[in-house]
Amino acid sequence: MSKQNKSKHSDYLRRGIFETAITAGLLLLLFSWLAYTFHFINWNPISMLSAVSSSTIVKYGIAAILIIFISIVLSLLYYALLRKRKPFLSGITVTVLLFFIVFFIADHSPLQLITIFALLLGYCLFISVTISWHQEQGR
Repeated sequence: MSKQNKSKHSDYLRRGIFETAITAGLLLLLFSWLAYTFHFINWNPISMLSAVSSSTIVKYGIAAILIIFISIVLSLLYYALLRKRKPFLSGITVTVLLFFIVFFIADHSPLQLITIFALLLGYCLFISVTISWHQEQGR
């Protein structure tokens, strides 16, 4: 009976992690597109696909799949390494690490840096708080 109960909890956690990653990826794509549309950043979510010669809708679909895949990997890493830590502190730590990676790639205007930091902060805090919540619900 205990083994079946553990399996039920692990299925719940696995499903919760993937749902969190997919939602976080789609929200990041949406908010980065909105930031690009309103000229807060010069980076378009589909700019990494400039070599692909397809319609804009197909490029957004491919960008969504790539961002969701990155979100799944980041969520699994968070679950494996930081799930038992305080969600806000670990989310802010992951945000700072990702920001330093993006800092070397992005344009260095203050508006863009603040916008990128805010997007990453919301993204990482969403992942960390949601996975911590799923961890608590799975107990």
